[in-house]
Amino acid sequence: MLDTPINLLVYLAVWRRPEITELCFMGIDRMRKHPLYNIEALAVISEPEMIPLCNKYNVKWFMADNYPLGKKKNKGLKEASNFKFDYLIEIGSDDLITNDLLDCYFPYFNKFDFFGISDAAYIESENLSCRRHTFNKSTYGAGRCMSRKMLEDMGWNIWDDNLQRGLDNNSTMRIGTKGYKFNKIPPMDVPGLIDIKSQENLWKFNYFIGEEYDINLLFAKLSDSEKNKIISLAYVGT
Repeated sequence: MLDTPINLLVYLAVWRRPEITELCFMGIDRMRKHPLYNIEALAVISEPEMIPLCNKYNVKWFMADNYPLGKKKNKGLKEASNFKFDYLIEIGSDDLITNDLLDCYFPYFNKFDFFGISDAAYIESENLSCRRHTFNKSTYGAGRCMSRKMLEDMGWNIWDDNLQRGLDNNSTMRIGTKGYKFNKIPPMDVPGLIDIKSQENLWKFNYFIGEEYDINLLFAKLSDSEKNKIISLAYVGT
């Protein structure tokens, strides 16, 4: 067990879906209260309309074109180099990280340079359907932790600039060419990564992937404000 808190930078790319992005920022607010971490957040955005939302939740922002997405994320990662952190954790603007996952991750810092989840839960925001999926071969971008040492070694560039899809596997392969292995953390009793799906997603909610899951088990891991926000999204979609 480490003796001092980990300096953790939450890094995400933002595009549209302001209601879901606000939910993500609520989750970051909750994470900041975790006693084992000093947490900052950086969002790479493409719309000036997102600036007030970032400011409201004290999320630092950097502006870059949304297309191609690989180039956008690399530009944001270069900006991240100006922040003081030990590890960067990547999430999507539609993702929530539970405090339980932060607890689970803590022993792996300074042990691995590159690690992340092996399963996740998905919520369809329009009707609150929920499923859980375990990853066997593919990697999942959200929840990945990367050491500053590794990112410096990669030159703060881990995605092919011209990519719009397939960025998670692409970056894992690029990082692998430098000798860094992605280490999957075993599944927890309740998934520590929650992905909120909407019609704006590149990868939409899929009723045929994974297994049906009790959404109340996820709600128990979130703040009341996050839970109420998720429920309100279903009303917006009706």
